[in-house]
Amino acid sequence: MTTLAEMRTRVRDFVRDTNADETKRKVSDAELNGYLQDGLSDYSWHFPLQKVADTSPPVTLPADAVPDENAVDFVEVSGVLWTLYKVEEGSSLPTTGKFWYWRGGSIELAPTPTSSVSVWYRALHPFPAEDADFTLPSADEELLVLYTAAKFHQKVGTVAAKLDRFKERGERDDNPLIMMHQVIMAEYHAKVSDRLRKGTVRLRKTNA
Repeated sequence: MTTLAEMRTRVRDFVRDTNADETKRKVSDAELNGYLQDGLSDYSWHFPLQKVADTSPPVTLPADAVPDENAVDFVEVSGVLWTLYKVEEGSSLPTTGKFWYWRGGSIELAPTPTSSVSVWYRALHPFPAEDADFTLPSADEELLVLYTAAKFHQKVGTVAAKLDRFKERGERDDNPLIMMHQVIMAEYHAKVSDRLRKGTVRLRKTNA
């Protein structure tokens, strides 16, 4: 596992922003942390943590859940998986059976159970403290490095392009940093797609 401080070092080595004098670095640690946090959020959409929350009706998504209705995989009551009912325009709820459905961003269960409810959901990876470890697998750390490096070059390239405006030619098409972030981000998305093709199958019980 890799700590936040170690991950910043990996990114700086990758983008060659390792000046011993911190005041001469192209981005600060705070900026780099922001890029890492953005990257971790994007990574979480593709490869979330799998968690279980035990709660009681009414059921709301945990704060660390991926902000999407697809965040919930299963709803379990007393050891039994309830069916997801897909509410469509003009449809009415079933009068028999046990099921759960979405209503205004919260989870409704019918009939309302008297026992606790377990919600199996997809969660965001937490952003670690300075000396704490990231939760993503070591094999996927390169994805976070690539995403952060792309953001780094986007910022540096934008600054350099602004300076190029004051050259005699007054053009910015000779600055290779302008496109560097796009090249690295494309590599990031390509590697994400490759991992998704080799990923796990998610199962869900529905009424469809």
